[in-house]
Amino acid sequence: MPDAVRQQRLLALFAGGWLLLNFPLLTLWDRGITVAGLPLLPLAVFVGWAILICAAAWVAEAGPRDD
Repeated sequence: MPDAVRQQRLLALFAGGWLLLNFPLLTLWDRGITVAGLPLLPLAVFVGWAILICAAAWVAEAGPRDD
């Protein structure tokens, strides 16, 4: 993957993560619901955070394709 494309994808992940972990969207998860005994807000934050880390690692470690 060319460096310019990798940088654009990482920047898009940063923007998406910023939106995901920002106040207006976090209020969507602030409910009195529990999932497997865990409150919904912390669960959503940690799952979203883990997905962002996995996606960033996948983009950063993507090697060149053999076409």
